[in-house]
Amino acid sequence: MQKISVIMSTYNERPEWVRESIESILQQSYKNIEFVIVSDSPENTEVNNILSTYSTIDNRIKLFFNSRNEGLVYSLNKALSYCTGTYIARMDADDISHKDRLYKQLKYLNDNNLDLIGSNVNLFNETDGVFFITNKLISHKYLKKMLAAGTIGIVHPTFFARRKVFDTLNGYKMCLHAEDQEFLGRAIANNFKVGNTSEILLDCRYHPNSVTKSNAIYTYKMASYSTQVFRNYLKTGQYIFDDSYYRKISVSEKELVRFNKKQIRMSEARKNINNKAIFPFFINIAKATYYSTSTIDNIRINLKLKQYRTLERISNK
Repeated sequence: MQKISVIMSTYNERPEWVRESIESILQQSYKNIEFVIVSDSPENTEVNNILSTYSTIDNRIKLFFNSRNEGLVYSLNKALSYCTGTYIARMDADDISHKDRLYKQLKYLNDNNLDLIGSNVNLFNETDGVFFITNKLISHKYLKKMLAAGTIGIVHPTFFARRKVFDTLNGYKMCLHAEDQEFLGRAIANNFKVGNTSEILLDCRYHPNSVTKSNAIYTYKMASYSTQVFRNYLKTGQYIFDDSYYRKISVSEKELVRFNKKQIRMSEARKNINNKAIFPFFINIAKATYYSTSTIDNIRINLKLKQYRTLERISNK
């Protein structure tokens, strides 16, 4: 039974969320794992105490503390440096993995001769429970097209890959807040095969800070740059990423406020669609577009996604 390394970084998640997340990994049906956790919040004593307690209870946990807040990219790369597994899986400190997640992803990866995969997820919050279930593209062909269209087609905390993918790419680049999208593009550029299992294997927590967090607009701008890099690769065969690009991004307070208002409207529109509330959906889309023209990109990407879903379904018949 080959070892799976699970990597996770903690920051300012609620203690009860961290406990749920850790328990969901320790209780996996696939037992040969190591759980590499990096604490990126030295001042968060309560969470750090929880992590320390778990590490003394279960020796599969490898626990490391940053001396200061370094950010997700640094922390994930630090975790990767301590991994000894043949496979590497991602986990977020506020999400919940289903009991058979690792077993099912390992089997799907090997059965389909893929290098990196994800899965579908339940989006949930404290108020509504599960309010949205993703329907991700499955095949390498259409995930590649979706990346070129402008968005990542694999949910980051469901990443499950052969170790050689992370070793070859030397971990994550400083594509702040869009490191997953950049990593996937670079993986494809290095001839790794990607995919998704259609199964729902993770409950992904969606809380207010996920919608209006101050880095949302930076995520959009970095993801747009990552898309540009990937499109250039498709045209030229060369993958050239400027590691210092994130330093060049500037955002005014007004732009930040309007973008966050747009995020709230888009979140409401997603709920409207799930509840088949068509008129409120269009009202929220109109308001989102008023706040930010990036809404047009969201609409275009979603139309592409619908198109690729149809084509993928036809090709699989």
